[in-house]
Amino acid sequence: MNTINNALQLALKWEQRQRLTLLEATVFWSGEVSTASLTQHFGISRVQASKDFTLYQTLCPDNIRYDKSLKRYVLDDAFKAAFMVGSTGEFLQILKIHQGDSFNTVVALADNLPIVEVLEPVFRQVDPTILQTINQAILSDKVVNVRYQSMSRTEPVEHQLCPHALVFDGLRWHTRAFSYTHHEFRDFVLARIYSAKTLGPAEMDASEDVNWDTFVLVKIGAHPGLSDTQKAVIEFDYGMVNGVLEREVRGALLFYFLKMMRIGPDDLMRDAMVQQIVLLNRDDLSEYLGNSQ
Repeated sequence: MNTINNALQLALKWEQRQRLTLLEATVFWSGEVSTASLTQHFGISRVQASKDFTLYQTLCPDNIRYDKSLKRYVLDDAFKAAFMVGSTGEFLQILKIHQGDSFNTVVALADNLPIVEVLEPVFRQVDPTILQTINQAILSDKVVNVRYQSMSRTEPVEHQLCPHALVFDGLRWHTRAFSYTHHEFRDFVLARIYSAKTLGPAEMDASEDVNWDTFVLVKIGAHPGLSDTQKAVIEFDYGMVNGVLEREVRGALLFYFLKMMRIGPDDLMRDAMVQQIVLLNRDDLSEYLGNSQ
């Protein structure tokens, strides 16, 4: 962490700290950041954004530098986080903010709240430098050379990948990438990547990943072995309409979605009280399930 005085940080207005945190997080994970990142997200003027960059450079002089050719700020080699931790969990929170409707985000709650205990799943660890390298390769359309430990092999193997997206399945991070080894688009678990090095420009267009660009309709219903009243409870619990919960999911992520919902290939054969919900249109989705379901 950078050695910014805590008192100095507290002296900043809340909205200033938020903007500087976004600035720092963006340049750390993406490798670069522009004033547009602040103006678009916070609705501030370009002048105010420029003042924020000047303030950040004053507080953290060795973290970023302006690249005239790119016309934006880039990550400096001596970077040390001052407003963020740099963890993968933190990165996930940033993604959630960007992908959601920020205008509907509850920033603070009043007092007089009930006692709430939230059980969080144990998230799989990922080396932040691996996530950082893969994310930057995606944004800059670069090939990466990785050492990957597959569960089907006893030793790690080198692969050259063209990553085009990151996926968080609720527990683990993956990257969706074209593998030159397999000559197809596949998912690679980031925690199984021992090392990642950026190479030259990518030659594979992400638009060729048909399963990624195809959205399929998933239909989920209560297990037929339940009683009518039990089905009614399950339907209310999941917000089903006319006994069906519908979700559009990328074909490439169907397996992960069903796994997250705890729906396996034997859903209809399992005890109704344990399984509770089943996949209603399995035949329609067989092309995307393959041998995994």
